[in-house]
Amino acid sequence: MFQSLIASFNAWLRRETRVTPRGVRGRIYARTGETGPISARATFKPTITPSRVYRAAEDAWYQCDPVTGTLTKE
Repeated sequence: MFQSLIASFNAWLRRETRVTPRGVRGRIYARTGETGPISARATFKPTITPSRVYRAAEDAWYQCDPVTGTLTKE
């Protein structure tokens, strides 16, 4: 926590602003007026959409529709 505060303070002294979300590696600060490689509004949303699901209780495979999320038996 203190390291991030110190880094933010040092960036403020250099007149730089944070341009990337927390947890991103590489250049995270940019001088005033410059744009960084990633927009500050960028958020990372991990999504996993399985195409097939196996139900052991029914001993059957199901296809998953990524739009509606419904399962149809194969």
